[in-house]
Amino acid sequence: MMSKTHITIGIGASLLFLQPHTVTGISTAIIGGTFGAVIPDIDCKTTRASRDALYGRIISGAIISAFLFFGQFQKVSLIKNILQTHVSDTIILGFLLMSVLCIVGRISGHRSFSHSFLFFILMSGCVYLIYPPFLPGFSIGYLSHLLLDFLNKKPLRLLYPVKNGFCMKLCYADGAANTAFLWTGLLMSVFGFALVWLH
Repeated sequence: MMSKTHITIGIGASLLFLQPHTVTGISTAIIGGTFGAVIPDIDCKTTRASRDALYGRIISGAIISAFLFFGQFQKVSLIKNILQTHVSDTIILGFLLMSVLCIVGRISGHRSFSHSFLFFILMSGCVYLIYPPFLPGFSIGYLSHLLLDFLNKKPLRLLYPVKNGFCMKLCYADGAANTAFLWTGLLMSVFGFALVWLH
């Protein structure tokens, strides 16, 4: 699926599954879900795929930045909370290891290492080192990405480094199914926000 679809599904699923009740909880769910939804496509290299992935990174970067500072309006600083509740050395280590994983994922083939359970486990460890509350949203966003791509016609090497790939071959990444899932993700996000607001 295309990046905007992954982002909307990642955010919607994170809000619906986690149903956060605080400003910090909402921010961490959305940041984690957004990041998890886009990071598998770090391996996109073809012109069209790279352009879409770039748009996805720009959109996700804007969303993550907005929700990092979202709590400031309610005098709740997520950044301050991260720095106060976590050891700075651990955060730095998490970012360094994450950078290495992203480089390896970037040079690997599309839908191989960065679309595998191995990458998910390793990246989850990095997210945990940076800030543990991000992990649930990240996991939901990442797994939603794999699930959507699993429906496509191009196989995912879920068991990397095993060479065999898996897919259901039900749709194309940029076809009608993508549009349907995009709108589904938007509705999930709206419904997720509504549930949060009602609580």
